Amino acid sequence: MADRFDLESLMRSVKAVIGDRPWSTAIGQLSTVVAEHAATADAAAAFELYYAHWRNMPGTDPRHPGFAGYLLQLVPLMRQSGPCCTLEQAQELAAAARTVRDPQWQAHITGVLALVVVHDTAATNADPELLEKAVEDLDAASGLLPATDGTTAATATAFRIGRAVARAEHARLRGGEGELDASIEELTAARRGLTDRPDDQAYLTCYIACLRAGRAYLGRDEEAVERYIREQEIALARLPRHHPGRDSAESWLATNRTLLRNLTFQRTDQSWPGPRPRLDAGRRPDPTDPYALVQTAVEMIAGAADDGDRAAMAEAIGLLHEALEQCEEGGEHWMRCAAQLATAHLFQSGLVRWEPKPLSHLSPAGREIIAHTDQAISLLRRVRRLAEGPAHPMWTHVGCLLANALRSRSMMMPQLRTAAAARLGKESREIGLAALSGLAWNVLLQSGTGHAMEAGSRAMEEMCLDVARWCVLDGELEDAVRALDSGRALTLHAAQVSATVPDMLRQLGQDGLAEEWRTAGTGPLDPEPGPFGGFEPMSVPRPTGPDVRLRRRVLKVLAASPYRDRLLRTPALAEIAGALRTLGADALVYLVPTGELVLPTRRSRTIPGAALIVGADGTLRSVALPDLRLDAPELTAYQAVGGAGSDPRRDAGPVTTPQGGVPPRGAEALDLLCGWAWKSVMAPLAAEFRGSGDSHGARRGRSRVPSVVLVPVGALGAVPWHAAWRAGGPGRRYALEDLQVSYAPSARTLCEVAGRTPPEAGASGSPALVIGDPTGDLRYAGEEAEAIHRVFYPNGTYLDADTADATEVSARLAGLRGGVLHLACHARVYPGERHSAYLDLAAGSRLAAEELIEGTVRRIAPGLVCLAACWSNVSSRGYDEAYSLATAFLTAGAHTVLGTLWPVPDEETSLLMYMTHHYLRCEALPPGQALRRAQLWMLDPQRRIPPEMPARLAVRARYIRPANLVGWAGFTHQGW
Repeated sequence: MADRFDLESLMRSVKAVIGDRPWSTAIGQLSTVVAEHAATADAAAAFELYYAHWRNMPGTDPRHPGFAGYLLQLVPLMRQSGPCCTLEQAQELAAAARTVRDPQWQAHITGVLALVVVHDTAATNADPELLEKAVEDLDAASGLLPATDGTTAATATAFRIGRAVARAEHARLRGGEGELDASIEELTAARRGLTDRPDDQAYLTCYIACLRAGRAYLGRDEEAVERYIREQEIALARLPRHHPGRDSAESWLATNRTLLRNLTFQRTDQSWPGPRPRLDAGRRPDPTDPYALVQTAVEMIAGAADDGDRAAMAEAIGLLHEALEQCEEGGEHWMRCAAQLATAHLFQSGLVRWEPKPLSHLSPAGREIIAHTDQAISLLRRVRRLAEGPAHPMWTHVGCLLANALRSRSMMMPQLRTAAAARLGKESREIGLAALSGLAWNVLLQSGTGHAMEAGSRAMEEMCLDVARWCVLDGELEDAVRALDSGRALTLHAAQVSATVPDMLRQLGQDGLAEEWRTAGTGPLDPEPGPFGGFEPMSVPRPTGPDVRLRRRVLKVLAASPYRDRLLRTPALAEIAGALRTLGADALVYLVPTGELVLPTRRSRTIPGAALIVGADGTLRSVALPDLRLDAPELTAYQAVGGAGSDPRRDAGPVTTPQGGVPPRGAEALDLLCGWAWKSVMAPLAAEFRGSGDSHGARRGRSRVPSVVLVPVGALGAVPWHAAWRAGGPGRRYALEDLQVSYAPSARTLCEVAGRTPPEAGASGSPALVIGDPTGDLRYAGEEAEAIHRVFYPNGTYLDADTADATEVSARLAGLRGGVLHLACHARVYPGERHSAYLDLAAGSRLAAEELIEGTVRRIAPGLVCLAACWSNVSSRGYDEAYSLATAFLTAGAHTVLGTLWPVPDEETSLLMYMTHHYLRCEALPPGQALRRAQLWMLDPQRRIPPEMPARLAVRARYIRPANLVGWAGFTHQGW
């Protein structure tokens, strides 16, 4: 009879049963082999027997390390029969086994231990540092195993898959979207190598689709989530019932269906049809498995909240309480479980029917609401203390949730306790503002513009506006400005910080880390074959620049240094005022739309729109704008049209398209929009600044109109506020006649640009690069560029369809310090793509916004960039990211940028641009004033044609229609 403690013999028996098959197809047979060899009830019980036997061995017994190693290698198999082998036990076995000095043996031991770590950590949301170590160990172990036989090659493949899973789970816990995408690429490559193992290939397809669905959910891409769910359903149908990963795959599918329900509800405000998950005897999770308890509760919560099902919500709360009691307090799993339980309590408080009246807080319903809210607050306070700061991925979410709960609680206080309500309101503001600092951290952590955009574009809609509105309600306007700027242009902020990281690190004595950052980066990857034919979708941004792990190391160093404020803090009021004085502007104005403030308890309140005005003298005030609404008919009609342009134009298609119905023509919609813009915003704003034009920035003794820099929030960024009009006298009067209007992505960007050396754009002798019609299909653009070059910059460089390719333009840009760059060409905008906005140049080449801010094009410093191209100041990544070709040039180092909001007509643009350079060179006006004067010239029916204007342009100037906003109002000014 074989010795049941001869594990080497057991290992041979296991390998004989497996043969060339994947072990997952023989799991039942293998468990029987182990149990029979050990003479135990099942394979899990065999572990307890063997572990006890090993512990009783003398440490000097020569069999001690080998027995430990064989037992550890059997653990993944033994666990299929039931829970066994704690992480501590696995680590103990590995430590003993590693005393055998055989490289391949040690590789096996290191890899198997890492797989145990990945399984335990992924299942319990435990220490992410263990996952990071597992990634390194699996990488090293797979590299040490030669592919000389099928068994060793299969083990190496398992280690590589485990490494990719570890990276994915680490990214999930620590918020690295680039790291997650890299792991998806690794898993996709590994799946192609499993053609002889269809069951495991189907399982891996389920996991990859689950990861992609989660990414799509974060991007609010309902169609993509639905597509990945279908992919999971197809793969699950191919996965045998006996496969050890079947339960996990079904759980992932259920979770993603819940995500899809959430997106559908957000879009339609209607509950998902069909039955909701409820507890029953057949599907009740294992009460000893906290992860399963949480997963089941999460599936139930979304449906219960949508349906108003208090009983189902109570069941979910019960499951979460059971799970929390089994988690180690302070661990990652405890934190996530506690936050989920707090969320469920807040949902439950919102499901209680309650009408706020005097003393209604003493009613049974009132007491129940308060009890649930207080329990949520207590849990969230504990989780927030454990998160410690913005480096933790839960910091922002938990902080915002707690701030919302405190705000709700303050509104439940009886009228006699106004002081207590005020204290809770203040605490909610402070915690909300602190939570928003995590937005900048999350964007700085991402590898590449695409990931940063995804992280940043969600910020404003989720929390920043709510916190800002609380601050306005409480009369704390400076805090409101901080909240608004916390969610603005975060991708641009990350690019500005990234460009200076090496210098900051060298100042801190971290030369090696600085060089590592400088040399890091990867190119875009090719598309991968899909699981069932075709190609993988390319909408997921590809990692570029330093990866997440390097970024995390760098951020840790910088966050512990005096540079911390530069990373996370929004500019103070005094800094903004100083920047305004430097730029010669009177005020920075945030335009905040009217909105509903909805709290977790489902109480809501309408907050009127407002203009928050930061003066160059350091003052701060608010002007009520009750008609400033995102659902204003004029704004929604304009958005439905998709643009204001008409052919011929300098673009390759609109950013958006009409969504059904028969919208008004673009020019008509624009005209109505600008009429609304005057009534809703510019009339009260002009009244605020009437008579203040000489206070800051007048030059050479000239008086001037007041100068304001606008930061429009959300879809308000599509409006040409400077073209707002009112009827007056014989015709119209436009806002730019009363105000000098500029724009800024954020106060952060404004302060950064103001801190640069003053430019000399257009000064005599300054260099110039003029690019005209590089694609050869814009006649008037070519004429415009030639005239501007010949008349104003005869000593500058002129590039055309024969010379203006991307390589040449990039090289010329590097030497254009303080000079003028004028581009008359096509521009394209493709939201969500890797290169989301770019200029079409000669020979089919392109210059993309992402290349400008990621450093593919070297850091530049022109004084003025004129982008006479369509859509060049339209954000390709959501309004509040303000990410466009214009802002990319500004971030890359330009002092001033002129860009466009729609497809500008070729003829009128050529005249407007010529006159802008005329006022810049002939009257020495700053760029913003030069653009304004050129636009006023377009409006003047008695306009004087400069004698040096070429005849072909002069002829066209006689036929300008001043009332045609499309021809002149699309151009905007940013910067100096």
